[in-house]
Amino acid sequence: MRTSTATWVRLARIVALAVIIGIGFFNLLQAVTHWTLSDAAAYWNAGLRLREGASLYPVLANVDASEVYRYAPWFAWLAVPFTYLPVQVAGAIWSALLLAASGLALVPLARARAWVAVAFFAPILVGISAVGNVHPLLIAPLVWTVERRSGAFWIGVAASLKIFPILFALVYLGRGQWLRALASVAVAALLWAPALLYDLRGYATEAGQAASLISVPILWAVVVGAAVGMALRLAPGRFGWLAAAVSVVLALPRLFVYDVTFLIVGAPRDR
Repeated sequence: MRTSTATWVRLARIVALAVIIGIGFFNLLQAVTHWTLSDAAAYWNAGLRLREGASLYPVLANVDASEVYRYAPWFAWLAVPFTYLPVQVAGAIWSALLLAASGLALVPLARARAWVAVAFFAPILVGISAVGNVHPLLIAPLVWTVERRSGAFWIGVAASLKIFPILFALVYLGRGQWLRALASVAVAALLWAPALLYDLRGYATEAGQAASLISVPILWAVVVGAAVGMALRLAPGRFGWLAAAVSVVLALPRLFVYDVTFLIVGAPRDR
């Protein structure tokens, strides 16, 4: 008897899920056994420099080093209180915040029983928490607020740390929600404005080894332009946020595996 198409599809899904779970388990094991919080060194050291009156954006020979600070000043000032704590205590608090945010970001997917997506994204979020990157604390608020009144504010906050999440405001533009789009830009601009008070000559603008399509500027412009156009076109529908999330990922000058979690913001689901 010939195997039906439905059976093959079901088998393919089972194999795909098994692969995702296997890779996820390996990533979780790596995260637990190598919980370094290395990226958090950038925030910690920035806070220390502010305490000591040193340059917030010093010239560094290696643009790929974890201690390179690329964010708006407000986040460095937020790190200052942590620098008065023992490093182990500060690390534990920061780890707990990142893990809590990771779990919160996955709740809507779990409620929708999108278990494959949960199995795919959860290890990535835990993995980036292991190196102490602020990323989960950007994803969680975006997941929960983009359709709410506070969405424009949180898009602006995310853009003050990683700039290109401002492209989530494309959905507001595509829907004709001009004030919300403007609010997103205004929040990001206000949070970035204090950077003008600091010496920016050492600010790292090179993408380094993590360079994405930006290494081929013309290709980058074409691809990102197409993604932006698609996001504007799909904005009124259920895939608007997903299209905007794709544009964010494609536009990032420095692309890492964990950046794929921006797609969680656009996952079709009840909000």
